[in-house]
Amino acid sequence: MPDNSAGNNAMKNSAMKNFIGSRAMPDLVYHSPDTITDLMVLMDTHGTSARVVAGCTDFIPSIRTGRWCFDQELNLIDVSKMDELHQIEKQGDILKIGAGVNLTRILESPEVQTHCPVLAQAVEQMASLQVRNTATMGGNICMASPAADTVPPLLVLDAWVMIHDAKGEHKVLLTDFFTGPGRSVLTSGQVLTHICIPVKKSNEAAWFQKIGTRTAVIISVVSAAVRVNVTNGICDTARIALGSVAPTPVRVTTAEAFLEGKPLDDQVIKEGARLAAHAISPISDLRSSKEYRKDMAQTLVKRSITACTEALK
Repeated sequence: MPDNSAGNNAMKNSAMKNFIGSRAMPDLVYHSPDTITDLMVLMDTHGTSARVVAGCTDFIPSIRTGRWCFDQELNLIDVSKMDELHQIEKQGDILKIGAGVNLTRILESPEVQTHCPVLAQAVEQMASLQVRNTATMGGNICMASPAADTVPPLLVLDAWVMIHDAKGEHKVLLTDFFTGPGRSVLTSGQVLTHICIPVKKSNEAAWFQKIGTRTAVIISVVSAAVRVNVTNGICDTARIALGSVAPTPVRVTTAEAFLEGKPLDDQVIKEGARLAAHAISPISDLRSSKEYRKDMAQTLVKRSITACTEALK
């Protein structure tokens, strides 16, 4: 009988290209390092042809939409087997979370529930159970989506990330990490290894809310996170962050400054929420109009500040 293996392979490749869409999957070489040293060697060897992944929930969409484009083969470096990226531990006043920790572990972690419950609150509203079982904290941050739901809580908690490259490890405040939609300060040869979060204080409360186009598995139309520290009825520190209203998740510093030094009564909360909405310039897209986003930003900030004040009573 004639050997039809070549024809069959061609048909399979054609089917794969049709599945992927107009941008076909590049030739792929898979790597699975065990240590950070192994990872650095791979990244140095393959340079711009390498992509680091963990949960891979955004891998196919990134290829299909052209966000990841390669003229040559793609070296896919899977860090999911690196034990050092899968730890959640309290170190003094800091909760340190490995970039490879999946969202389900974040949601179920006693350390997260105790020391930064607002992060668990946000994760509970993200994606489906199947995606949460796979998607990672580091991936949600590094994809740099304006709608990334873990980011507003991390911003109000004054979190930072640790970035590793050939020179070692260094700290980057999360407020300085994002440079645009899908873009961050990470360059070739660098990888985010840990997220560091100051633990919750006794006079502190934080809250997260989002709104989307349906009731399940939604991408945020608007999301808001708030944290306040209150002493003797006066707001000492305020943090407000919004998602899906700008090219990156953003802190609203004008509204924060207004709240600080004031009692968080109804009038102050209302004005703080108004200032937060006034500070943003969202766009209209398929999911929402810019006017709706501004209105909802004001509503969510007001509700979140109110929830914080109720939690501190």
